[in-house]
Amino acid sequence: MSFDSLHTGDKALFVAPATVDQNTFVQVKDSAQTKVGETGQVSFEVMDRVAEAPLNKSSYNVIYSNLFTPSVSIHTPDMLSRYLTTLTSGGQLVLQEVVLLVDLANTICPITRQSGDLESMLKLAGFVDVTVKSVTPVSDKDLAAFFHLWGTTKIEQGVSRLSGKFGITHIEAKKPAYEVGQKMKLNFKKKPTGTVKKAVVWANVNSDDIEDEDLLLDESDRVKPSKESLSRPDDCELTDGKRKACKNCTCGRAEEEANGVVSLDMMDDMQEDEIVEVDPTPKKKGCGSCTLGDAFRCSTCPYLGMPAFSAGENVALGGMFAQDDIEF
Repeated sequence: MSFDSLHTGDKALFVAPATVDQNTFVQVKDSAQTKVGETGQVSFEVMDRVAEAPLNKSSYNVIYSNLFTPSVSIHTPDMLSRYLTTLTSGGQLVLQEVVLLVDLANTICPITRQSGDLESMLKLAGFVDVTVKSVTPVSDKDLAAFFHLWGTTKIEQGVSRLSGKFGITHIEAKKPAYEVGQKMKLNFKKKPTGTVKKAVVWANVNSDDIEDEDLLLDESDRVKPSKESLSRPDDCELTDGKRKACKNCTCGRAEEEANGVVSLDMMDDMQEDEIVEVDPTPKKKGCGSCTLGDAFRCSTCPYLGMPAFSAGENVALGGMFAQDDIEF
């Protein structure tokens, strides 16, 4: 395990699964403590509980995560977010994780990510300068150790089927050189150098390239519309001070009345101080074609659904409808 990123006085955090060999961990911790010196600090945290661990904000210069082997632990978004908060500004994260080298077909496996997926997760968490240093294929011996950690009993069968399909990715990333919520004073008084005056900018514009908007209009566009040209064509007759659709209506008033739309002609015979009250609710009254059947009735006819009848005749239902449906 390399500690090239460690310097004298640094504070380092090692994160590893609980299955790591204790002797190996003690050797790594002693080597790291020698690297940072007496003014530095080396700490350890279990990977499974690092998301809820009492880690102080901006307290470590570098974090080494999951570098001990064999390990099948994976990094979650909550863990990466916690790493970002725990690192100081510009701090470094060094991690390893088992990834897929190829897509697995018809195989259920705890490892589902490739190296590019983990790289994207780090960027989404807020890390910068994310670099995949290496992706090393997993040997069959290490793969057998992985199956043992997963609790699989058919180790030989699993190794023969998944040999050469796993790798260990080594990724390094950095925390941005600023803290969340950090404030910075902006100086708006000082003008930036090389400022070009507006007059100079417009002087460089060729007037021939500017379109004259007046040339886009012809003589017909300049004619002011009259009151008659703005009013819609109307061939319906005026009855009792209101226009109603005539028999051969072509102006669209008949369709408006059939849909319950009330149209007021404010241009015809109206004074500014007049108030017109209109009740748009359809009235239950005959339309003159009620006796001919539904095909000739209007939409508000009170006789809709009834058979045709003669004027003045009481409508009577025959057949099964004339019989009482209650038997005694």
